[in-house]
This record gives sequence, C-alpha cells and structure tokens, in this order.
Amino acid sequence: MELEKSREILRILKTFNPWWETGRIENVVEFRRLDLEATKGRLHDNEIIIIVGARQVGKTTIMEQLIEHVLGEEKPENILFVRADNSGLNAVSKNPIEDSLQVYQEYVLKEEISRINHKIYVLIDEVQKIENWAQTVKSWYDINKKIKFIISGSSSAKIIMDSTKPFVGRAINQIVVPFKFLETIRYDKFTRNEKSENFVLIRNTLRDNLRLVMEKMEITEKDINHIYSGFYDAYKSLIIQENYIKSLLKNYIIKGGYPAVVKDAISKRCIETLTTNYKDVINSDIKATALIRKTQLMESLLVYLARHTSEMLNVGTLSSDLAETGTIITEYIGFLEDTFVISISENFRVGKGNRVRKKIKKVYINDVGLRNVINNSFDDSVLQDGNELGKLVETVVLNHCIRLKFSLTGGTGSDAFYWRENGDEIDIIFECKKHVLPIEVKYRNRIEKSDLKAIYNFVKNNNKAPFGFVVTVDKLEYDKESKIIYVPLWLFLLMV
Repeated sequence: MELEKSREILRILKTFNPWWETGRIENVVEFRRLDLEATKGRLHDNEIIIIVGARQVGKTTIMEQLIEHVLGEEKPENILFVRADNSGLNAVSKNPIEDSLQVYQEYVLKEEISRINHKIYVLIDEVQKIENWAQTVKSWYDINKKIKFIISGSSSAKIIMDSTKPFVGRAINQIVVPFKFLETIRYDKFTRNEKSENFVLIRNTLRDNLRLVMEKMEITEKDINHIYSGFYDAYKSLIIQENYIKSLLKNYIIKGGYPAVVKDAISKRCIETLTTNYKDVINSDIKATALIRKTQLMESLLVYLARHTSEMLNVGTLSSDLAETGTIITEYIGFLEDTFVISISENFRVGKGNRVRKKIKKVYINDVGLRNVINNSFDDSVLQDGNELGKLVETVVLNHCIRLKFSLTGGTGSDAFYWRENGDEIDIIFECKKHVLPIEVKYRNRIEKSDLKAIYNFVKNNNKAPFGFVVTVDKLEYDKESKIIYVPLWLFLLMV
C-alpha cells in the first residue's frame, strides 16, 4: 500500500479509535439496555457476532458500550473500530476493511495479526455499505481465530444472505429492535435514579414459566395454572405501580420505542426524528442495496401500510390504488421487511402436524411511533379512537410476540402468524417448541364470549394448542373451561 494512502487511512482510523491515545472512550450512553448483556456474554467466544436492526435502534450505541467494556479488560490497541459508512474512508479506499486491517496491524499492533496469540476485537459498523465484506472478514478470520469480529448493519436480508455461506458455523446473528415496553420502563426508572431490577426479575419469571411449559410433550391443567399464577403474583407485586405503568404504556402506544424518541419529551422533535428516519431508510438503506427507481411509490406504499397496520394485505387492491404492478408492490414490500420497517404475518392452519401457509397476509409496522408519524397521528387522539387504538395495540402485541418467540426458541426464526377460517380469526399465532400458542387481542373492558369463539374453538379442537392468551385492558383471569388466560396488556408486555 502506498505510504500516503496508509497515512490517510491511519489518520481516519484515529478519529474512530481515540482510545489508542487516550486509553478511554468518551460520551458513551449510560443507559444499558438488556441486549447489551447478551452480546457481552459472547465476547470471549470464537464466533463472529453480526448485529442487525433498523436504522437508529441503537446498534452503534451497543458497539460503543462493548468497546467501553473491553477497554476495562484489554489494552486499547487491541480494539479496532471501523465506520464502514464513513465517506472519507470510502473515498480513499476501495476495500476499507482490508486496508484498515492492514494499516492497523502495521502501525498500531506493529506485528502481523497472523502471529498474535491474544484476543483482538474488530468492530465494523454499517457493514452493508462495503462490497464483498463477508469474504474479506472470512479471510482475516481464517488467518487467526483470535480476531473477535463484531459487525453491525441495517439491512438484515443482505447482511445475513452475504454472510450465510462464508460464515457457516462461524457467526451468531443478534437482532436489535426499538425498545420494547420493558426497556421504556427501565429507561424511565434510570432517569429517576430508581431501581428496575424487580421488573427484570418478573420478566424472567413469566418467560421461564412459559418456556418450561411449552417444552413439555404434554401440557396439563396444573401447567396452565402455573403460568396463570405467575401473572397473578406479578400483578400483586406491581399493583402499587399500576397507574405509573399504564401512563408509560399510553405514551408508548403513541411514541413507540426508538431510543431517541423515548428519551425526548418534545413531540415536535420526535416527529422530526422519526420522519428523517424513515426517509433515510428509503433514500439510503434501501437504495444502497436495491435498485428502486420510484422513491415516491415507496413512500406512498409506506403510508398505505401504516394506515392499515394489523389489517389484511390485498396486493391486488393495493396495486390498483397505487397504479403499479403487483410484482413491483410485492418487491417493495420485501425491501421494507428487509430493513425492519414492517413485519408480515401469514395465515396458517395445522393439519396432520404440518403448517399450511396461505397467500393472504397481514402487515404490521415494526414501531407504533413510526407508524403514527407516517400516518400523521402522533398525538393523544389515537388513544381516543377505538379503531385506531385497536390497530396500534395489536401491532404492539405482535411485535412483542415476535421477540418473545425469539427468546423462547433461541433460534433465528421470528415469524408469527394469524389464523382465519370460515370467517373466524385469531389475531396472532406462533409455534413454540412442541406447541402452537394462539393470542387474541381484545383491548376493551367488555368482552363477550361470542367475541372469542375463534380462539375457544381453536384450543378445543387443536391438540397442539393446549391453551391460549387473550390480551385485555384490565382483565386478569384463567377460564379453566376454555383454557384461556386473560392478561392485561401492560402485564403481558412485561413478559417480553
């Protein structure tokens, strides 16, 4: 490499890695979300960690907090941080990862990485900006397994697809999403200098209760009672804080969980933040990985999907409304799913142990705050409109159920489904361990048995679904006859 090029890359890398000279990293976000602990637990393994998630959900913050943690254990020169989306670095180098590692080993480590017998940490942020990044990372990983690569990016499909073949058996994918409701409570407690460990312990208990039962081959009445008792005990423990929790919940339904929005009390700034966010996803993240020529179509599509979150998606109707072919519409929906803006729920039924997928789908915006901004409803009015509130609550529950399934199964699959047959419908279903878990969202005070015919019949007639949940406003009850557990929304969300 030319000396002038090496010196320029080193100059840029020093701005990314000030700890080489100071021994510390400045201005790290103090609040630690629960995702950080999961990542810290993998730092001493050999696998490559791939952190993926939507723009502005906190991936870079987690990487900076990891650097701060490692600095407490390692020499500063053993950490290399590369910002793959930096225009200066990309201007001087056609292969930023390769050139950065070459400069790093020559001028910082001052020895070849192949000869190092201790751990070094290489963190690469927004890696999807670099062509053939996976092959470059693999070649260095193969040189010396002592390199701990931690990689982040905003396009799940591209990053996971790019890494699947080169990193077989070598990588762990970690998905980072906007704050779940529990994290907003933890953050609020953090700002008040109050402890939140009790909420985490309750989450762990509720989730472990469900996990242990779902792992059983046969689920008994005693098992279902055990799950309900966990919710009852949690309710008694938190009843004194119920009004406080419900107040935060109302705020969450309006604002969602993007960290910058959770931390900002000014609605106008929140709207500006989320507007910039989704426009950047379209104009930067999607355009960088896909050949979309119709930016206005993508915005119109996103407005439509936001308005109809939690509803059936009819591509034919959508194609007609937007005056575009169904093929293009389907492709653009895929781009939004790949960049974590939306989730798709498919219809299914269980027959002879096999899941049968159908073509009709439901769509959900992955953050209700983002949805409200796109829909021009980022205010208290959405809490007063029963139809709007129902859409938002189901969207919140679906998003939390996807995370719940991920944590229960420990796998990469995070798909969820709905069930519809002969006019009857169940809002959310996911497969967990050996069973199927149906969840109906009825966010109102008065719930008639006729409103729950679908989930009653599903549990009664499906031996893979030994019980179900109904998410309510305030009702906490176990109906032994129907094997349905009623849980208030705020309490249900605390299980995730």
